[in-house]
Amino acid sequence: MKILKKAFGKNAEFCLCLCEVGDAQGLALAEGICFPGDPWSEGMFRSAFENPSCRIYAVSDMQMSKIFAYAVYYVCGDEADLANIATLPELRRQGIGGALLDETLEISRSGGVFRAFLEVRESNESARALYSSRGFIEIGKRRRYYRNPTEDAILMAKFFEN
Repeated sequence: MKILKKAFGKNAEFCLCLCEVGDAQGLALAEGICFPGDPWSEGMFRSAFENPSCRIYAVSDMQMSKIFAYAVYYVCGDEADLANIATLPELRRQGIGGALLDETLEISRSGGVFRAFLEVRESNESARALYSSRGFIEIGKRRRYYRNPTEDAILMAKFFEN
């Protein structure tokens, strides 16, 4: 991991990092805890790192020994797709996920992104509320997008101002 920002989060006890392929195992471990029904595997994270348009950010402890939250983006031209974002269950509702979302959206915007897209489970009302509070709007639905359990996805978009 490469530290992008120290003293990250409400209590300044975390750091924001740009992940590297060597972080795939830690990301997969966190993913399995966050999404036990249908997690990305270590191999899926490794494959993501092979894609030059992929950026994976993590919130870790100051020693960079544990990943507490992460976000996976694919950037193509002036668009970003937030493919995956999660916070460990014991740290949810403490502002970490929102801070990670804010920072990574700003990194994307400052890098020339004008539009960001994501999919979210229709039943995930807390995530939908978080995204709405950050300026995302619902623009569509993808039927039967998720599995374990099968569920529709709400497609959301954020359009950045100049």
